[in-house]
Amino acid sequence: MKSIDIRFTDQMVAKLQAIIGKKFLRYKCDPFDYTPKSFSLVGIITEDDSYALTNTIEVLDYYGGDEDVAVFRFEERPEEQIESLLDDTKMIKVPVNRIIKEIHVVNEHQKLFRGDEQTYDVWVTRGVIFILDDGLEVSFEKNVWFSEMITVDRGENLIERFNPVNEFIDNWEEPEHAQCERETIIIGR
Repeated sequence: MKSIDIRFTDQMVAKLQAIIGKKFLRYKCDPFDYTPKSFSLVGIITEDDSYALTNTIEVLDYYGGDEDVAVFRFEERPEEQIESLLDDTKMIKVPVNRIIKEIHVVNEHQKLFRGDEQTYDVWVTRGVIFILDDGLEVSFEKNVWFSEMITVDRGENLIERFNPVNEFIDNWEEPEHAQCERETIIIGR
């Protein structure tokens, strides 16, 4: 059985923990018309620091073949270095101006079977949801495994708007079949 773990590292989770209770000033994203998405990079700007949430391609074994797989990362980065990766595109700054109460890291545990034998055991970070002091949520979701796009959403109960796990489960044909479970890690004080 092949095991792959592309969840946020302990260091990334610690950086998220460090911004609990801080003011989330704004996020920076690409200005796509009609869709709340950003290509490969979103800037998270707090009262003290700035961070890059990236979703970049790495070549990994993706269920039996080397494939381009987009991998989520969260790292400190100066705001002036958070710029669109698209040619001739200036990121927009979206104000938030609220205190971060909790952060939910949404992971998926994907299992692939050939008959009764499990062939893959994969963990992946699917998204991050910032819960703010007034109940508003801001989420950043990695969609399809090969896409560098990050879906940005604002509202309430945003986990309900994430792509359903069935999109992974229903993607296989006999003799292969899949299971997928979602877990949410709650980071708070």
